Amino acid sequence: MARPQDPGLPVERTTLAWVRTSLSFAVVSLLLIRTGRPETVVVAIGLALAGLIAAAALGLLQRARHRERVADFNDFDEAEPVHGPRMTLAASALTVVLALAALWCIWL
Repeated sequence: MARPQDPGLPVERTTLAWVRTSLSFAVVSLLLIRTGRPETVVVAIGLALAGLIAAAALGLLQRARHRERVADFNDFDEAEPVHGPRMTLAASALTVVLALAALWCIWL
């Protein structure tokens, strides 16, 4: 017989996915400084700082949402999704902008 699924498991998986996203965003932002050309070091530092701030914002937002979701598992079926399409679109857009800026800094 199958055991019932833990209601906190999807919330935990989503939280871990967003933590990985924030961490990878921060690492790529720091790598931008390391791999940038000397002519673009000022732009690379600015973009890296913007990326670090965005990664911190994603992490803090996810932490707040996670606390909100796990506060009461009794209403788990009626709860809204942890992140709507706007959050996913914003993270995707930030990733594309950072990637294009990194390419510009490396292959100027």
